[in-house]
Amino acid sequence: MMFSKIRTWYEERSLLQLFLYIIVLVVLAVYGKILWAEITTDSVSLKAPNMIDLGDKYKTPDGMTYNPADNNIYLVIPAAVEEGEAPLLVIKPDDTVEEIFRIPVNPDTKHAGTLGIAFGQDGNLYVADSQEISGHVNHNGRLLRVVFEDGKPVRCEVLATNFVAPNGLTVANGKVYFCETRVTEDTPCPLTSGLFCFDLKELDPANPYRAKTYVSETDCDPHFIFQFKTNDPDWRVGANGCSSSVDGKVYVANFGDKQIYELTFDADGSKVTKVRDVIPCLNERKKLMSIDGIRVDSTNGYIYFADFAGNAVHKVSISTGIVTTLAKNPVGTGADGALDRCSEVCRRGNKLYISNIDLPFDNENDAPHSMSVIEL
Repeated sequence: MMFSKIRTWYEERSLLQLFLYIIVLVVLAVYGKILWAEITTDSVSLKAPNMIDLGDKYKTPDGMTYNPADNNIYLVIPAAVEEGEAPLLVIKPDDTVEEIFRIPVNPDTKHAGTLGIAFGQDGNLYVADSQEISGHVNHNGRLLRVVFEDGKPVRCEVLATNFVAPNGLTVANGKVYFCETRVTEDTPCPLTSGLFCFDLKELDPANPYRAKTYVSETDCDPHFIFQFKTNDPDWRVGANGCSSSVDGKVYVANFGDKQIYELTFDADGSKVTKVRDVIPCLNERKKLMSIDGIRVDSTNGYIYFADFAGNAVHKVSISTGIVTTLAKNPVGTGADGALDRCSEVCRRGNKLYISNIDLPFDNENDAPHSMSVIEL
């Protein structure tokens, strides 16, 4: 009986219809295979992080960058919970830690709020100094450059001023790009934020650039090349993490709305010509509570990122937009390598390093002050 029904159904269909049915079945099978591979890689059995204990001297680790020239990870400690300079550390290949420099304070605030960092093609380290992290939101933010000579930091230069909350930073296309997490001292909903872009050649420490104070979408600094709104009323935090790929695309995280924007540029690298949402599916964004620091891995097509609000670390496929959770735990002390209000990620080899900035949001900035490390 069943065979007879199938034969009748088959005879009533044209060859074109049958061909279309086959195409649909093939597409569903391929997508299902990709989805199953994503689900079964890491999200079923979460990684157990190891710990690098930074001691009581370095309480709020945040921005990192990997330098292939010496195989070190560079890490900054912003003065977020107390006044002072910002230590610059290196995490060596054997995971030992050494302080190599101290980034000076903003003389007006007595804080150095170092967040995003990245090396330029000139061998120097570019730094987003966000005074907002220590409560100073009255346009005290700065763009800095730590000058390296013979592989060692020798001085810090102020390149640009008058920012509200500079944050994630990357260097690509002969430019330094960094996020402005908000453009005004208040935090309305929706919240405006975006991305600054400066040509490395135009930056002159003898005459630091003073950015124009933001007035509106059309009345703002010409270097403010990309702006957007964050609509989450609970987390009024906008442009945050920033990273770039080997082909010159820049990726910007929208912290509160849990999105990552892929920006394509013109030949000069200063004008955005295309914007694409990396995580367009609402069900994938429901896995997240925020997107903080991000890091593009061009070798495997993933973006790794910290979920500060969710106290988790995830990766997302740039091509499929599917999110996989790598580590997650309740907020606590960070003992035994547990995540503790994580904010940034950085990959070296088969290890993913995670900064536990441990800012006092529904928790305390308590010991151990640490980095978590996941074996990938």
